[in-house]
Amino acid sequence: MSRSTERSDLRGIAHPALMAERERIAQELHKFTVHRLFGIGLKLQALSSRDGDPVASRHLDECVQELDLAISDLRGLVFNLDARHV
Repeated sequence: MSRSTERSDLRGIAHPALMAERERIAQELHKFTVHRLFGIGLKLQALSSRDGDPVASRHLDECVQELDLAISDLRGLVFNLDARHV
């Protein structure tokens, strides 16, 4: 058996395992990390809307915007990890 054929055979075996692992990671990132970040953002928004220090409120709003960007980034990564899109 040639090295090329051997590598091809190994890729055929590794590919399903790789796809399954990517799917698992994508599900875990979406299920746990994205939801947790979203919950933190909601809590920060609630704090920001309270009457109080306008400077603190502005900083909280900026944190919420950064969390929204992080969530978008993670969703993009999850989409790219999903086995259906590889």
